[in-house]
Amino acid sequence: MLTLEEIYAQDPNQKVIDEGAGWGAEQMLKAGVPIFYRDEQYPETMEGNLFVKEYTSGAKFIVKKELTDDLRLLEEIIRPLNAL
Repeated sequence: MLTLEEIYAQDPNQKVIDEGAGWGAEQMLKAGVPIFYRDEQYPETMEGNLFVKEYTSGAKFIVKKELTDDLRLLEEIIRPLNAL
């Protein structure tokens, strides 16, 4: 698996995209909307259906997201990442 630095070296435009996504995430949190993302600090989130979910309070969880056959999105908290 490539690190972010390796990805940015291969494609400098990706860094600009990621910085824009970071700004968008900040705006969502300011608006009171939780965000989902992948984080190298939690390798299990780098692929598949596990993500970090961050709330406006700063609480973070590893969550599992699955789309059902009838197109409902299910979310399950796997574990907390911080104690708030």
